[in-house]
Amino acid sequence: MKFTCNTKDIGAAVGAASKVVNAHTTVPILSNVLLTADGEKISVRATDLEVTLEHAFPAEVAESGSVTVPAKLFSGYLSNLPPGLLELTGTPTRASVKCERSNYDFHALPADEYPPLPAAQKGQRFSISAKRFRDGVNASIFAASGEEARGAVLMGTLLELENDSLTMAATDGYRLAKWQTTLEQGISGTEKYIVPSRALAEAARNLGSADRIEVCALGAQSNQLSISAQDTSIVVRLVDGQYPNYGQVIPPKFDRNVNVSTAQLISALKRAELVAGDRASMVKLAVSNQTMIVTANSDVAGNAYEELEVEQQGEDLTIAFNARYLVEILNHIDSAQTLMEFLGPLSPAVMRPLEPAEGANQMYVLMPLRQ
Repeated sequence: MKFTCNTKDIGAAVGAASKVVNAHTTVPILSNVLLTADGEKISVRATDLEVTLEHAFPAEVAESGSVTVPAKLFSGYLSNLPPGLLELTGTPTRASVKCERSNYDFHALPADEYPPLPAAQKGQRFSISAKRFRDGVNASIFAASGEEARGAVLMGTLLELENDSLTMAATDGYRLAKWQTTLEQGISGTEKYIVPSRALAEAARNLGSADRIEVCALGAQSNQLSISAQDTSIVVRLVDGQYPNYGQVIPPKFDRNVNVSTAQLISALKRAELVAGDRASMVKLAVSNQTMIVTANSDVAGNAYEELEVEQQGEDLTIAFNARYLVEILNHIDSAQTLMEFLGPLSPAVMRPLEPAEGANQMYVLMPLRQ
Protein backbone atom coordinates (compact mmCIF):
# COMPACT_ATOMS: atom_id res chain seq x y z
CA MET A 1 0.00 0.00 0.00
CA LYS A 2 1.05 3.57 -0.51
CA PHE A 3 -0.69 6.88 0.21
CA THR A 4 -0.14 10.55 0.96
CA CYS A 5 -2.22 12.42 3.53
CA ASN A 6 -2.34 15.37 5.92
CA THR A 7 -0.39 14.79 9.14
CA LYS A 8 -3.24 16.29 11.17
CA ASP A 9 -5.80 13.85 9.72
CA ILE A 10 -3.78 10.71 10.31
CA GLY A 11 -2.58 11.92 13.71
CA ALA A 12 -6.14 12.49 14.94
CA ALA A 13 -7.36 9.13 13.59
CA VAL A 14 -4.52 7.05 15.01
CA GLY A 15 -4.60 8.95 18.30
CA ALA A 16 -8.30 8.20 18.78
CA ALA A 17 -7.89 4.57 17.77
CA SER A 18 -4.93 4.01 20.08
CA LYS A 19 -7.11 4.80 23.11
CA VAL A 20 -9.12 1.65 22.38
CA VAL A 21 -6.01 -0.57 22.41
CA ASN A 22 -5.49 -2.55 25.61
CA ALA A 23 -1.95 -1.84 26.77
CA HIS A 24 -1.85 -5.17 28.64
CA THR A 25 -3.03 -7.42 25.82
CA THR A 26 -1.14 -10.69 25.35
CA VAL A 27 -2.12 -10.88 21.67
CA PRO A 28 0.55 -8.95 19.69
CA ILE A 29 -1.72 -7.98 16.76
CA LEU A 30 -4.15 -6.27 19.17
CA SER A 31 -1.39 -3.82 20.12
CA ASN A 32 -1.50 -2.50 16.55
CA VAL A 33 -3.86 -0.31 14.57
CA LEU A 34 -4.95 -1.39 11.11
CA LEU A 35 -4.58 1.15 8.29
CA THR A 36 -6.45 0.38 5.08
CA ALA A 37 -6.11 2.40 1.86
CA ASP A 38 -9.01 2.10 -0.54
CA GLY A 39 -10.31 4.53 -3.15
CA GLU A 40 -9.67 8.04 -1.92
CA LYS A 41 -9.67 7.42 1.80
CA ILE A 42 -7.78 5.73 4.62
CA SER A 43 -9.57 3.90 7.41
CA VAL A 44 -7.88 3.39 10.77
CA ARG A 45 -9.21 0.62 12.99
CA ALA A 46 -8.40 -0.55 16.51
CA THR A 47 -10.02 -3.18 18.70
CA ASP A 48 -9.69 -4.95 22.04
CA LEU A 49 -12.31 -7.51 20.89
CA GLU A 50 -14.93 -5.76 23.04
CA VAL A 51 -14.81 -2.30 21.46
CA THR A 52 -13.89 -1.63 17.83
CA LEU A 53 -13.30 1.92 16.57
CA GLU A 54 -12.90 2.81 12.91
CA HIS A 55 -12.26 6.30 11.55
CA ALA A 56 -11.81 7.32 7.90
CA PHE A 57 -10.17 10.39 6.37
CA PRO A 58 -9.33 11.54 2.81
CA ALA A 59 -5.98 10.75 1.21
CA GLU A 60 -4.26 10.42 -2.14
CA VAL A 61 -3.98 6.65 -2.58
CA ALA A 62 -1.29 5.44 -4.99
CA GLU A 63 -1.63 1.76 -4.09
CA SER A 64 -4.48 0.10 -2.18
CA GLY A 65 -3.78 -2.28 0.68
CA SER A 66 -3.45 -2.60 4.44
CA VAL A 67 -0.79 -2.47 7.11
CA THR A 68 -0.76 -2.77 10.91
CA VAL A 69 1.44 -0.51 13.04
CA PRO A 70 2.12 -0.48 16.81
CA ALA A 71 -0.61 1.84 18.13
CA LYS A 72 1.12 3.69 20.98
CA LEU A 73 4.43 4.07 19.14
CA PHE A 74 2.85 5.33 15.91
CA SER A 75 0.46 7.66 17.74
CA GLY A 76 3.34 9.18 19.70
CA TYR A 77 5.34 9.70 16.51
CA LEU A 78 2.44 11.35 14.66
CA SER A 79 1.60 13.66 17.55
CA ASN A 80 5.08 15.19 17.28
CA LEU A 81 4.98 15.88 13.54
CA PRO A 82 4.61 19.43 12.19
CA PRO A 83 1.64 20.30 9.94
CA GLY A 84 2.18 19.10 6.40
CA LEU A 85 1.99 16.04 4.19
CA LEU A 86 3.01 12.50 5.08
CA GLU A 87 3.75 9.59 2.74
CA LEU A 88 3.32 6.05 4.03
CA THR A 89 4.34 2.84 2.28
CA GLY A 90 3.27 -0.43 3.85
CA THR A 91 4.22 -4.10 3.50
CA PRO A 92 3.22 -7.11 5.65
CA THR A 93 6.27 -6.53 7.87
CA ARG A 94 7.12 -2.83 7.62
CA ALA A 95 5.57 0.64 7.46
CA SER A 96 7.85 3.34 6.02
CA VAL A 97 6.93 6.97 6.66
CA LYS A 98 8.31 10.10 5.03
CA CYS A 99 7.49 13.61 6.21
CA GLU A 100 9.66 16.50 5.03
CA ARG A 101 13.21 15.39 5.97
CA SER A 102 11.98 12.78 8.43
CA ASN A 103 12.16 9.08 7.43
CA TYR A 104 11.02 6.31 9.77
CA ASP A 105 10.52 2.55 9.44
CA PHE A 106 8.12 0.81 11.85
CA HIS A 107 7.90 -2.93 12.32
CA ALA A 108 4.50 -4.23 11.21
CA LEU A 109 2.47 -7.42 11.52
CA PRO A 110 0.54 -8.98 8.61
CA ALA A 111 -2.79 -7.22 8.08
CA ASP A 112 -4.59 -10.49 7.37
CA GLU A 113 -4.02 -11.49 11.02
CA TYR A 114 -6.07 -8.53 12.24
CA PRO A 115 -9.54 -9.42 13.63
CA PRO A 116 -12.29 -8.85 11.04
CA LEU A 117 -15.08 -6.36 11.56
CA PRO A 118 -17.98 -7.63 13.70
CA ALA A 119 -21.05 -9.18 12.08
CA ALA A 120 -22.96 -6.77 9.86
CA GLN A 121 -26.47 -8.24 10.16
CA LYS A 122 -28.56 -5.24 11.21
CA GLY A 123 -31.50 -5.05 13.59
CA GLN A 124 -33.28 -2.21 15.39
CA ARG A 125 -31.87 1.26 14.83
CA PHE A 126 -32.41 4.72 16.26
CA SER A 127 -30.88 8.18 15.97
CA ILE A 128 -30.23 10.94 18.46
CA SER A 129 -28.67 14.39 18.54
CA ALA A 130 -24.94 13.95 19.18
CA LYS A 131 -24.93 16.64 21.87
CA ARG A 132 -27.85 15.03 23.66
CA PHE A 133 -26.17 11.63 23.44
CA ARG A 134 -22.98 13.07 24.93
CA ASP A 135 -24.97 14.77 27.69
CA GLY A 136 -26.74 11.52 28.53
CA VAL A 137 -23.52 9.52 28.65
CA ASN A 138 -21.82 12.10 30.86
CA ALA A 139 -24.84 12.26 33.15
CA SER A 140 -25.08 8.52 33.71
CA ILE A 141 -21.98 6.34 33.24
CA PHE A 142 -20.09 7.69 36.25
CA ALA A 143 -22.50 5.77 38.52
CA ALA A 144 -21.57 2.40 36.98
CA SER A 145 -19.24 0.15 38.95
CA GLY A 146 -15.54 0.39 38.22
CA GLU A 147 -14.71 -2.90 39.97
CA GLU A 148 -14.41 -6.04 37.85
CA ALA A 149 -15.17 -8.11 40.93
CA ARG A 150 -18.72 -6.76 40.91
CA GLY A 151 -19.34 -8.17 37.45
CA ALA A 152 -19.63 -6.90 33.89
CA VAL A 153 -23.34 -6.11 34.25
CA LEU A 154 -22.79 -3.41 36.90
CA MET A 155 -19.83 -2.08 34.91
CA GLY A 156 -22.25 -1.46 32.06
CA THR A 157 -24.91 1.16 31.44
CA LEU A 158 -28.44 0.08 30.58
CA LEU A 159 -30.03 1.59 27.47
CA GLU A 160 -33.81 1.15 27.60
CA LEU A 161 -35.76 1.97 24.46
CA GLU A 162 -39.50 2.25 24.13
CA ASN A 163 -40.62 3.65 20.77
CA ASP A 164 -39.14 7.19 20.74
CA SER A 165 -38.03 7.21 24.40
CA LEU A 166 -34.46 6.47 25.54
CA THR A 167 -33.41 5.94 29.14
CA MET A 168 -29.81 5.50 30.27
CA ALA A 169 -29.36 4.00 33.73
CA ALA A 170 -26.22 3.08 35.65
CA THR A 171 -25.71 1.83 39.19
CA ASP A 172 -22.99 0.33 41.35
CA GLY A 173 -25.38 -0.77 44.07
CA TYR A 174 -24.83 2.36 46.19
CA ARG A 175 -26.01 5.05 43.79
CA LEU A 176 -28.13 5.21 40.67
CA ALA A 177 -28.07 7.61 37.72
CA LYS A 178 -31.08 7.78 35.42
CA TRP A 179 -31.33 10.01 32.35
CA GLN A 180 -34.23 10.09 29.90
CA THR A 181 -34.88 11.83 26.56
CA THR A 182 -36.93 11.65 23.39
CA LEU A 183 -35.25 10.31 20.26
CA GLU A 184 -35.18 12.01 16.88
CA GLN A 185 -35.92 8.62 15.34
CA GLY A 186 -37.15 5.85 17.60
CA ILE A 187 -37.67 2.13 17.26
CA SER A 188 -40.69 -0.10 16.99
CA GLY A 189 -41.51 -1.60 20.38
CA THR A 190 -39.02 -2.00 23.24
CA GLU A 191 -35.38 -3.03 23.54
CA LYS A 192 -32.80 -3.20 26.33
CA TYR A 193 -29.04 -3.15 25.81
CA ILE A 194 -26.34 -3.35 28.50
CA VAL A 195 -23.41 -1.43 27.03
CA PRO A 196 -19.94 -1.38 28.64
CA SER A 197 -19.66 2.10 30.11
CA ARG A 198 -16.14 2.45 28.73
CA ALA A 199 -17.52 1.99 25.22
CA LEU A 200 -20.11 4.72 25.74
CA ALA A 201 -17.36 7.04 26.95
CA GLU A 202 -15.37 6.35 23.77
CA ALA A 203 -18.46 6.98 21.65
CA ALA A 204 -19.19 10.28 23.39
CA ARG A 205 -15.56 11.40 23.00
CA ASN A 206 -15.23 10.45 19.34
CA LEU A 207 -18.74 11.23 18.05
CA GLY A 208 -19.95 13.99 20.35
CA SER A 209 -18.98 16.81 17.98
CA ALA A 210 -21.15 15.49 15.13
CA ASP A 211 -24.71 16.63 14.46
CA ARG A 212 -26.45 13.30 14.74
CA ILE A 213 -25.57 9.80 15.90
CA GLU A 214 -26.97 6.60 14.43
CA VAL A 215 -27.21 3.52 16.65
CA CYS A 216 -27.94 0.07 15.26
CA ALA A 217 -28.07 -3.42 16.76
CA LEU A 218 -25.87 -5.97 14.97
CA GLY A 219 -25.70 -9.74 14.78
CA ALA A 220 -28.28 -12.47 14.65
CA GLN A 221 -28.76 -12.22 18.42
CA SER A 222 -28.45 -8.40 18.48
CA ASN A 223 -25.46 -8.85 20.77
CA GLN A 224 -23.49 -5.94 19.34
CA LEU A 225 -24.22 -2.26 18.92
CA SER A 226 -22.91 0.04 16.20
CA ILE A 227 -22.67 3.73 17.13
CA SER A 228 -21.69 5.91 14.19
CA ALA A 229 -21.55 9.45 12.84
CA GLN A 230 -19.99 10.78 9.65
CA ASP A 231 -16.66 8.95 9.07
CA THR A 232 -16.37 7.35 12.50
CA SER A 233 -18.01 4.22 13.89
CA ILE A 234 -17.73 2.28 17.13
CA VAL A 235 -18.92 -1.30 17.41
CA VAL A 236 -19.28 -2.70 20.90
CA ARG A 237 -20.03 -6.17 22.18
CA LEU A 238 -22.99 -5.95 24.56
CA VAL A 239 -22.90 -7.37 28.08
CA ASP A 240 -24.80 -10.63 28.40
CA GLY A 241 -26.85 -10.71 31.59
CA GLN A 242 -29.84 -9.38 33.51
CA TYR A 243 -29.64 -5.78 34.65
CA PRO A 244 -30.91 -5.15 38.21
CA ASN A 245 -34.47 -3.87 38.53
CA TYR A 246 -33.30 -0.42 39.57
CA GLY A 247 -36.88 0.86 39.87
CA GLN A 248 -37.20 -1.07 43.13
CA VAL A 249 -34.77 1.24 44.94
CA ILE A 250 -36.61 4.44 43.97
CA PRO A 251 -39.13 5.31 46.69
CA PRO A 252 -42.64 5.69 45.21
CA LYS A 253 -43.21 8.85 47.25
CA PHE A 254 -41.40 11.29 49.54
CA ASP A 255 -42.55 13.14 52.65
CA ARG A 256 -39.99 15.96 52.69
CA ASN A 257 -37.74 17.84 50.29
CA VAL A 258 -35.06 20.50 50.25
CA ASN A 259 -34.09 23.02 47.59
CA VAL A 260 -30.39 23.89 47.98
CA SER A 261 -27.72 25.80 46.04
CA THR A 262 -25.79 23.18 44.07
CA ALA A 263 -22.47 25.04 44.17
CA GLN A 264 -22.69 25.90 47.87
CA LEU A 265 -23.50 22.31 48.85
CA ILE A 266 -20.64 20.95 46.73
CA SER A 267 -18.18 23.33 48.39
CA ALA A 268 -19.43 22.51 51.89
CA LEU A 269 -19.23 18.77 51.25
CA LYS A 270 -15.71 18.96 49.83
CA ARG A 271 -14.48 20.80 52.91
CA ALA A 272 -16.28 18.46 55.31
CA GLU A 273 -14.96 15.39 53.51
CA LEU A 274 -11.40 16.49 54.28
CA VAL A 275 -12.21 16.09 57.96
CA ALA A 276 -14.24 12.88 57.56
CA GLY A 277 -11.21 11.25 56.00
CA ASP A 278 -12.22 7.62 56.47
CA ARG A 279 -13.08 5.13 53.74
CA ALA A 280 -16.82 5.84 53.95
CA SER A 281 -16.28 9.65 53.91
CA MET A 282 -19.36 10.02 56.10
CA VAL A 283 -20.97 13.44 56.38
CA LYS A 284 -24.28 14.21 58.09
CA LEU A 285 -26.93 16.56 56.73
CA ALA A 286 -29.30 17.96 59.35
CA VAL A 287 -32.26 19.91 57.95
CA SER A 288 -34.28 22.12 60.25
CA ASN A 289 -35.84 25.61 60.18
CA GLN A 290 -34.93 26.26 56.52
CA THR A 291 -31.29 25.48 57.28
CA MET A 292 -29.04 22.56 56.33
CA ILE A 293 -26.15 21.83 58.67
CA VAL A 294 -23.33 19.71 57.23
CA THR A 295 -21.09 18.01 59.79
CA ALA A 296 -18.26 15.50 59.83
CA ASN A 297 -16.24 14.13 62.74
CA SER A 298 -12.90 12.40 62.99
CA ASP A 299 -10.75 11.39 65.97
CA VAL A 300 -7.70 12.27 63.87
CA ALA A 301 -8.68 15.45 62.00
CA GLY A 302 -11.32 17.09 64.19
CA ASN A 303 -14.84 18.36 63.50
CA ALA A 304 -16.44 20.09 60.51
CA TYR A 305 -19.51 22.34 60.60
CA GLU A 306 -21.13 24.05 57.61
CA GLU A 307 -24.42 25.92 57.57
CA LEU A 308 -26.49 26.57 54.41
CA GLU A 309 -29.77 28.32 53.79
CA VAL A 310 -32.31 26.05 52.07
CA GLU A 311 -35.97 25.90 51.17
CA GLN A 312 -37.41 23.11 53.28
CA GLN A 313 -40.75 21.34 52.99
CA GLY A 314 -41.81 18.67 55.46
CA GLU A 315 -40.43 17.57 58.81
CA ASP A 316 -36.86 17.96 60.05
CA LEU A 317 -34.38 15.28 59.08
CA THR A 318 -30.85 14.12 59.82
CA ILE A 319 -29.31 11.77 57.24
CA ALA A 320 -25.75 10.60 56.49
CA PHE A 321 -24.11 10.05 53.10
CA ASN A 322 -20.80 9.16 51.55
CA ALA A 323 -19.58 12.68 50.75
CA ARG A 324 -17.60 11.60 47.69
CA TYR A 325 -20.61 9.93 46.11
CA LEU A 326 -22.87 12.89 46.85
CA VAL A 327 -20.38 15.39 45.41
CA GLU A 328 -20.02 13.31 42.25
CA ILE A 329 -23.78 13.33 41.77
CA LEU A 330 -24.03 17.07 42.35
CA ASN A 331 -21.20 17.67 39.86
CA HIS A 332 -23.45 16.16 37.18
CA ILE A 333 -26.42 18.37 37.99
CA ASP A 334 -26.29 21.32 35.60
CA SER A 335 -28.65 23.53 37.56
CA ALA A 336 -28.06 26.35 40.04
CA GLN A 337 -30.44 24.67 42.49
CA THR A 338 -30.77 20.99 43.38
CA LEU A 339 -33.98 19.41 44.64
CA MET A 340 -33.30 16.73 47.27
CA GLU A 341 -36.18 14.43 48.21
CA PHE A 342 -36.29 12.23 51.31
CA LEU A 343 -38.46 9.58 52.93
CA GLY A 344 -36.44 9.05 56.10
CA PRO A 345 -32.89 8.70 57.45
CA LEU A 346 -32.51 5.10 56.20
CA SER A 347 -34.37 5.32 52.87
CA PRO A 348 -32.72 6.16 49.53
CA ALA A 349 -32.70 9.87 48.73
CA VAL A 350 -33.29 11.37 45.29
CA MET A 351 -31.53 14.39 43.75
CA ARG A 352 -32.76 16.21 40.65
CA PRO A 353 -31.93 19.52 38.95
CA LEU A 354 -34.55 22.08 39.94
CA GLU A 355 -34.38 23.37 36.38
CA PRO A 356 -33.93 20.32 34.08
CA ALA A 357 -32.02 20.65 30.82
CA GLU A 358 -34.22 21.11 27.76
CA GLY A 359 -35.35 17.80 26.30
CA ALA A 360 -33.96 15.60 29.08
CA ASN A 361 -34.80 14.43 32.60
CA GLN A 362 -32.18 13.58 35.22
CA MET A 363 -32.58 11.73 38.48
CA TYR A 364 -30.04 10.39 40.96
CA VAL A 365 -30.61 8.01 43.86
CA LEU A 366 -28.13 7.64 46.73
CA MET A 367 -28.24 5.13 49.57
CA PRO A 368 -27.71 6.70 53.00
CA LEU A 369 -25.16 5.51 55.56
CA ARG A 370 -26.11 4.25 59.00
CA GLN A 371 -25.24 6.90 61.57
